[in-house]
Amino acid sequence: MALRALLTLVVLLTCALAADVDDENTWWQLKAMDTGELLSKIISEEATGQPELSATQPSVAAQPLDIAPKKAPVVGTVNLAAANNYTAESHTVRTSDGYLLTLFRLANPGRPVVLLAHGLLSSSAEFLVLGRGRALAFLLQEAGFDVWLFNARGTTPSRRHETIRPYRAKFWDFSFHEIGVLDMPASIDFVLNKTGHTQLHYVGFGQGSTVLLVMGSERPEYMEKVKTFVGLAPVAFTRDIRSFPLRFLAVAPSKLYFVLKLVGINEFLPSSKLISFLGDMLCYDGKAGQALCTNMLFLLAGTDTDQMNTTVLPDLFANVPAGASTKQLLHFGQQVMHRHLVFRQFDYGRWGNLKKYKTSKPPDYDLAKVTAPTYLYHAENDILCVQSNIDELTHKLGNIQKNGVRKVANARFSHLDYVIGKNAKELVYDDLIDVLHKHDGHAGSTTAAGTTASSSTTTTSTTPHEHDTSAITTPEPAANASPTIAAASTTEKQVSVPVPTEA
Repeated sequence: MALRALLTLVVLLTCALAADVDDENTWWQLKAMDTGELLSKIISEEATGQPELSATQPSVAAQPLDIAPKKAPVVGTVNLAAANNYTAESHTVRTSDGYLLTLFRLANPGRPVVLLAHGLLSSSAEFLVLGRGRALAFLLQEAGFDVWLFNARGTTPSRRHETIRPYRAKFWDFSFHEIGVLDMPASIDFVLNKTGHTQLHYVGFGQGSTVLLVMGSERPEYMEKVKTFVGLAPVAFTRDIRSFPLRFLAVAPSKLYFVLKLVGINEFLPSSKLISFLGDMLCYDGKAGQALCTNMLFLLAGTDTDQMNTTVLPDLFANVPAGASTKQLLHFGQQVMHRHLVFRQFDYGRWGNLKKYKTSKPPDYDLAKVTAPTYLYHAENDILCVQSNIDELTHKLGNIQKNGVRKVANARFSHLDYVIGKNAKELVYDDLIDVLHKHDGHAGSTTAAGTTASSSTTTTSTTPHEHDTSAITTPEPAANASPTIAAASTTEKQVSVPVPTEA
């Protein structure tokens, strides 16, 4: 069956490629896309031995591998929380176009709310893999925040729709634009309604920041609901990125998108048992193949052998990649190919743009409408969030706070170190938590023991939570309690946070 569909696809694809790429309504092209979609379904069912799950049926947990590693990797946000003695709630959010998203919560009822948004090809699990006392989600919960974790459409936890099954091409017809315009507003409304708050803190990593920028531009009314926006390695202007795989995808992205649609490749790097298996077998400390695992990550996001926490690699590869649409990747790629720095909506080609936007070129996102109090963290060795990107964001964003552009005080700190770096806590998280406390009316690390504080828009619980201790305890003064400020250029200031020497 799969062979017959494949042969049919080859014939139709040959005919389709002979047609005008911009003419997406030709019979050959439509038939090729239908056949590619059928092939995708057949391969999916033959690989698992089971038919595709129904659109509203929850995903089934992966079966245990035949070869047991020294320590089984932990799969999923709920299991990662449980492995570190936390309880994660699971909530379902319906978007206006029918996607069913999963939000997780490390509950601190009545406390200030923070929403964490993951990066590209990842999920909320990335905020937990460093473990108790080191991972951002756990540190925020211990610091007295009600922590919510977002999962975009198409990721492993949010791979559902009311009527469209994931093997259908239509399911994957979205980029980071739809995540920002539809997924994030629905999630923010759900969280605020559930908690009774009127505002929340927003922390986005990589694409998680991109999504906030899109939402602010296209739905600026939501800026009133964001108390602070913290962008960890925010990605918008990608012309100068130095990641070879992503620059490769940027070669003729519009034609590449069209061809991938024809052959039914609508999802990019879905969650895979094979990748999880390889993570098990190759990536543990002491394994000969661990260098291969680290070099794969270095190629994509930058080299940093000092900060690379190899101990968490099996858990990372058990949860990443978590799936994304091909259109998401190519949307980023489109920005790379421009002579000037641009951050704009998806480019469908001249005729497609005229149909979609009534103009021959896609409109730019208006970043002046992103008016939430903003803090941006960036690093010198980050090959995805580069200096020109930060400079342009600094110039165009509407409300960057004083000393709000902060450069990590480690010359080798790279993109993935924000979520798996050995010293991410000392280099970034401690300062980030102080920033959030400041906007809640706390004195941050100088809050007196036994006291709490709240802003006018946040209700503070008077009942201590089992993980609240560190939120009301005054730590001893440290050299890194007060960031040192240095002028990095004429257009920005950066805060460098010293880090203790690694033992």
